[in-house]
Amino acid sequence: MKFYQGSLEEKDGLARICQEWTQEEFWPYEEFLVSLKIPGTFLLFQSENNQWFSLALGRASGGEVELFFIYVSRQARRLGLADQLLREFCEHASRDWSCERVMLEVRLSNLAAQRLYEKHGFEKMAVRKRYYQNGEDALIYEKTLHAFDA
Repeated sequence: MKFYQGSLEEKDGLARICQEWTQEEFWPYEEFLVSLKIPGTFLLFQSENNQWFSLALGRASGGEVELFFIYVSRQARRLGLADQLLREFCEHASRDWSCERVMLEVRLSNLAAQRLYEKHGFEKMAVRKRYYQNGEDALIYEKTLHAFDA
């Protein structure tokens, strides 16, 4: 697991994986670069030979962290990477940002993601009607974080 530092090599890896996920309605590369300049924003990723295969983006503020998304490349799915990434994301938010709670939104149709979050102790808190561009509802999940020793 690595933290994005903005090196040219990392930017190249991020740009390549963005090409894959734009087909799945995730953020374009330029939006990532803008977001990463906002204080409290962090990006965890897994890669090999500068080939990215998973990432998690979030922003910590005021004792809370919002998980914008977790993405695992198609060829790396079903290997437990999302579990590992989510666990590391929560540990980092608690340990390094002193966050006590994590929140996220997930598409109503994304049952695999809902199972992942519930497996990790997230609870469904609310529904945002017609939240996504296509009119689909978003489920809001949250989890209380426990203190992690450094």
